[in-house]
Amino acid sequence: TTSVSNQEGNGNDTAISRAFLLALSNNFPPVLQSDADQLIDHLFDQLSTLLTASQGEIPGTLDTQAAANGSSVYWNSYADHMNFSIDGGGAMFAQQVASFEDESMESLEKQEVAFKLIAHTLEKVSIDQKHLEQVRLIAKKQLQSMSAFLKIRKRDWNEKGQPLKARINAKLSAFQAAARMQIKSLVCLDVDAKTSKKLVLETLALLIDAAEACLLSVWRKLRACEELFISLLSGIAQVAVSRGGQPLRVLLIRLKPLVLAACMQADTWGSSQGVMFDGVLKTCCEIIETGWAKDRAPIDTFIMGLATSIRERNDYGEQDDKEKQEVPAVQLNVIRLLADLNVAISKPEVVDMILPLFIESLEEGDAITPSLLRLRLLDAVSRMASLGFEKSYRETVVLMTRSYLSKLSSGGSGENKTSESEATTERFETLPAGFLLIATGLKNAKLRSDYRHRLLSLCSDVGLAAEAKSGRSGADFLGPLLPAVAEVCSDFDPTVDLEPSLLKLFRNLWFYVALFGLAPPIQKTQKSDSSTLSSSGSMSAIALQAVAGPYMWNEQWSSAVQRIAQGTPPLVVSSVKWLEDELELNALHNPGSRQGSGNEKAAVSQRTALSAALGGRVDVGAMSTISGVKATYLLAVAFLEIIRFISNGGILNGDTSGGTSFTASRSAFSCAFEYLKTPNLMPAVSQCLTAMVHRAFETAVSWLEDRITKTGDEAVIRESTLFAHACFLINSMSQREEHIRDIAVKLLVQLREKFPQVLWNSSCLESLLFFVENETTSVVNDPAWEAAVRSLYQKNVREWTVEALSYAPCTTQGLLQEKLCKANTWQKAQHTTDVVSLLSEIRIGTGKNDCWTGIRTANIPAVMASAAAASGANLKLSEAFILEVLSTGIVSATVKSNYAGEIAGMRRLYNSMGGFQSAAPQQGFGGGLQRLISGAFSQPQQTEDEAFNEVSISKFVRLLQQFVNSAEKGGELDKSQFRETCCQATALLLSNLVELSGSDRKSNVKGFSQLLRLLCWCPAYIATPDAMETGVFIWTWLVSAAPQWGSLVLAELVDAWLWTIDTKRGLFASDWKYSGPTAKLRPHLSAGEPEELPDINPVDQIIAHRLWLGFFIDRFEVVRHNSVEQLLLIGRMLQGTTKLPWSFSRHPAAAGTFFTFMLLGLKFCSCQSQGNLQNFRSGIQLLEDRIYR
Repeated sequence: TTSVSNQEGNGNDTAISRAFLLALSNNFPPVLQSDADQLIDHLFDQLSTLLTASQGEIPGTLDTQAAANGSSVYWNSYADHMNFSIDGGGAMFAQQVASFEDESMESLEKQEVAFKLIAHTLEKVSIDQKHLEQVRLIAKKQLQSMSAFLKIRKRDWNEKGQPLKARINAKLSAFQAAARMQIKSLVCLDVDAKTSKKLVLETLALLIDAAEACLLSVWRKLRACEELFISLLSGIAQVAVSRGGQPLRVLLIRLKPLVLAACMQADTWGSSQGVMFDGVLKTCCEIIETGWAKDRAPIDTFIMGLATSIRERNDYGEQDDKEKQEVPAVQLNVIRLLADLNVAISKPEVVDMILPLFIESLEEGDAITPSLLRLRLLDAVSRMASLGFEKSYRETVVLMTRSYLSKLSSGGSGENKTSESEATTERFETLPAGFLLIATGLKNAKLRSDYRHRLLSLCSDVGLAAEAKSGRSGADFLGPLLPAVAEVCSDFDPTVDLEPSLLKLFRNLWFYVALFGLAPPIQKTQKSDSSTLSSSGSMSAIALQAVAGPYMWNEQWSSAVQRIAQGTPPLVVSSVKWLEDELELNALHNPGSRQGSGNEKAAVSQRTALSAALGGRVDVGAMSTISGVKATYLLAVAFLEIIRFISNGGILNGDTSGGTSFTASRSAFSCAFEYLKTPNLMPAVSQCLTAMVHRAFETAVSWLEDRITKTGDEAVIRESTLFAHACFLINSMSQREEHIRDIAVKLLVQLREKFPQVLWNSSCLESLLFFVENETTSVVNDPAWEAAVRSLYQKNVREWTVEALSYAPCTTQGLLQEKLCKANTWQKAQHTTDVVSLLSEIRIGTGKNDCWTGIRTANIPAVMASAAAASGANLKLSEAFILEVLSTGIVSATVKSNYAGEIAGMRRLYNSMGGFQSAAPQQGFGGGLQRLISGAFSQPQQTEDEAFNEVSISKFVRLLQQFVNSAEKGGELDKSQFRETCCQATALLLSNLVELSGSDRKSNVKGFSQLLRLLCWCPAYIATPDAMETGVFIWTWLVSAAPQWGSLVLAELVDAWLWTIDTKRGLFASDWKYSGPTAKLRPHLSAGEPEELPDINPVDQIIAHRLWLGFFIDRFEVVRHNSVEQLLLIGRMLQGTTKLPWSFSRHPAAAGTFFTFMLLGLKFCSCQSQGNLQNFRSGIQLLEDRIYR
């Protein structure tokens, strides 16, 4: 109140009060009842002064009784004064303009603030009836003057330009605050009182009048006017909905003209019809949704009134000639509003009220012929159909399908140029967009299936009808439908069993896609000098250009064809005569068509295109026995199967629960191989299908190679795609048809040579090892087939395993042990027997190796020593040995299974006992290790599993740190105890693999990360051959059982390796005292004093580094082709090791390990020509320079 009073003062007090009141009007705090009455009195005093200055009257000094009765002479005279009357003459009009211009900008701002403060007060507390009546009278006067103000034209104002615009904005803001104040005052009324109902009706009339004035005002484009209009509409909806009954019915009667007025002002075809149109739409939705359950009858009447208004041809009169007039904008916008309204409220009852009127207009009314009205109605019905209500969906799709087919017969001709243009728009834009909208909106599986069938039937009918037309007509009619087909097929799994009718529709679609040249080019090298065909181009030229490119049509159609390919099943309609039914294929042509079976020229052109599509693998002359329609069909098959791999590498639609991990069933080769299973094919056809499979494989390889530089999620998708194809080819080696088995083996070998990373993929190896139980079981007893398949698998498993061992023996043995563990878990004797027979003859060792020819990575002594450690065998690394992969693998797999069982048993025991109090962690950890390991383990226990994990992690961390403390003090390492502790800790980590992969519990992740870090660092800290053997064994176990942890493990190992450089250990013990005999022979061999030998044996640490280095080389071979992240980690290790000055040990025993490291560096540098390291070539070249120097 002090600020209100200070507004009339001078100087800084006025500015402060003004700023305070502005802030208060926007953010009003809670207020007490006594303070509210005082504030209202002060505000009334201020308003009395303001309104007296502007209007010559003082509403605040009215007699209370007169004000309460609403019969004051002042209010009557004011209303008469402010009523805009055309008959009042120029003097009255000029007086009104002058009255408004007399108000200062400061006065308008004060009015706005006062109105806002009163409204806030009414919202917070209740005030007495006297004050409330005064509020309503003040607001009423403002609403009455608002209509008069908005009717004044620009030229009638004496002010011009920016000052006038500022005045208008200020006045409109004051009006908005007054309207809000009036609405708040109505909320305080007694709902059941008769007087309150009268006031509500009166206020609604004033608000609607004011809103209509906003719509018709010359200032309607101003933002302030738009905000005022929205505020008025919000108040109207709030008052009517809260009261219901008569106010709601009266409102709906008055709302219809307001809606029509808004539709008359809105833009007809713009993407946005403006703020006022959107405000009317929002208000209608709010009133309908709220009043739907309260009073349905007036709501229905209101909706029907709007719907029927589209049939009112305003200002047409009775015209004898019935000449079509331009469609009024109000009709077009009412249709849009009704469509938007249906989408917003999504009620089937409302759709059922409006849709029949729209369909009637389209089929029998003014919209039966091409026009803007028809285009808008088609858009509206498609939007309503997309809501997924079955009745409206079916009626709309039937209408749109019939409309589209009618365009083929009419050819787009119209009565005049305008109607012809609108008919073209309908065919190319409106109807296809409607089909796409429905496909996007439908969520119900049953309706999507029905719509898929209807769209494919439409495409088949369109293709047949357009096939007889010349030039581009076929593509022009079928192409626009393709985006909708792609959308409705986006969730369709092509591997499920289908009805033959649906399969034939897919076949027909692709037949016409090939015939009309709608598929994207599939040749690797497109002809850059090819020109787009004219509208009269021949079908043979279209077929050739479709294969070679460039693409002739809309790029959206090309993208749609690629998406359709991902959801199309293999086009094998019948397992016996899918390609032999000549009559069925001929039925896809019209009688007498130029492309029919009787046209040899057309047949030659299709064979030529087919030969080009197959990459020239089959000559045109060899296809002479293939008819024209069969050639077109085979061309469609070639397009489909090759495009599958062009679009996304050959992954079909299907189950997405695996995220970016794809199963073999989603490989597109599963479709391509289906054609090869058809019996009794002609040699030429069989040759074409085999060539198609090879072309599809080439396309898949090309897609994979093009994305070799990708990183992140794109790289994961690429690798998952590769592994899915490899797994499918492995599974295909068990097919009954020998030629399919041969093709699968050839393609698998090529894939393995192109992308060696498949050798160490867990899924691929599992598919190889455990094929018998899953693939060779059959209802038909065929011993010969089973023997042939078993022999084929054994041969390939041996080749695969030997190849993998020759490059990465550590990782390969780790994977084999994991699979043996799984076989042990399954407890199926058949698996164990088969695996034993496959692996029993494979041996690796330091001696002569007969398993592979030439020099491989496994021939490096350090790698073989590391492989012995990874195998788990108890071997002396200084001696020559022969390692039987099978026997050591079975032993180690059993050991791992036992440790995993121990952890599982401990967890069950812990949970059965309800948990137990963990001991407090002991102190006295190793000083160096304590600085590296950070974080606390005590976390709130939430579940028994979490509590068990916390206790177990604390236990293993404590034990591992005790081993480190002992090593730092020079104690002897208990190899067996250290190995057991590390293995148990690793088993604990892997038992929580699923939880760690998707857990959002920071406590768990933090604790497990700490344990993982210790498992990587402890062998480096202890730095003895025994510790490093255990380290290599558990690291191999981790990266084999959890490949997704490969980067984490390698990052920790690289950090630990670089730490050994900084601390001068093992290979990097560069001090003279670690140089062996030369340290004692100073100054005889070199200058300086003789050095005492160190307490620790440097040779043991060097041997540990040698083992470690072998593991790094092994990991390099595994990740070099598919993990840029891990390659860069190895590069970081190499750069840190070769930085100047060099810090390598001078000990003679370090020579072999030093050159082994140099070999790893050179192998890494040789990768600079790989595509996935193109972006890092400069850094690799610098590293290469360091190594050579």
